[in-house]
Amino acid sequence: MSAHKVSYEKWRDAITSLDLKQCPTCILFSKEQQLPLEQHQNEKCGYGRLKSSHSYEGQPKSQNFGIFYNQYESRLTKFIRCDLREEAEKLYKLIQDDCSQKPRLIISIYGGAKYFQMNERLEKEFMRGIIEAATIADGWILTNGLSRGIGKLVGEAILQDRTLNGGSKDLVSIGLAKWGSLPEETRELLSKKFTSQKNAIQNGAKEEDHEFPREILKTTDAATIERHLTYMVLFDDGKLSGYICDEQRRMFVQEATNDKNKCYAVTVIVEGGKNTLEVILNDLKDSRPVVIIDVTKKKYNINQVF
Repeated sequence: MSAHKVSYEKWRDAITSLDLKQCPTCILFSKEQQLPLEQHQNEKCGYGRLKSSHSYEGQPKSQNFGIFYNQYESRLTKFIRCDLREEAEKLYKLIQDDCSQKPRLIISIYGGAKYFQMNERLEKEFMRGIIEAATIADGWILTNGLSRGIGKLVGEAILQDRTLNGGSKDLVSIGLAKWGSLPEETRELLSKKFTSQKNAIQNGAKEEDHEFPREILKTTDAATIERHLTYMVLFDDGKLSGYICDEQRRMFVQEATNDKNKCYAVTVIVEGGKNTLEVILNDLKDSRPVVIIDVTKKKYNINQVF
């Protein structure tokens, strides 16, 4: 039996047992609507999506989870696409049970979501520092899950650690992103792969059925997913634009750091803008330490705002 098949079935069974919710059907295009399809083929819902792009009857036709094996790194990334309102307790339990590790430290690394530049020395120190901190403390790393800005830098640090340490235990790294903010091509590739994996399991899965889509591995689109993480949680509210607020990260960290888990948390901010202020404010309200790294000489930066 394929090792990836075993991993997939374990991931599937865990998601099923926790009854994780998918994004509900759009109200405008619900199955109860009785008008002929022809009359609505060019009609859009309040989220700007055509009826034909997301309407269905009964259960959703596509899967909302999958596992992708990166053959260049010999590592798996496990995906779950869930409702924006999903309970943090369930998501935390899903990951904790899957990796068989309770974190003693949660490191949230946020900030510049698009582009910024560090000098080479600072970048090396930053990458080495976050990996060492997470490794020593049995920590989990949280980031925005996108292949640009701070998310890309975190991914490069994880890749560097894997390359240098070979077969050693992989760090638990989690991307928290919004499904609708991903490029259309990425969403289509993920949906297609999720569904094909389900069919492959039923008909005898092969190793290639669980490989990372090559188009994502080779893409230069900076808005796509960061492919070096251990887990990707894709929150879906039905909208095809914008980004998630900080509430999902905040609730996840709160769940991880409750008394029974004996886990601590720290947030590292590298540059950033208005959205980063929400992260800082939430952590200060929850009495969590925030480390701010200034890597720019722009007129306005997060240190000045803070």
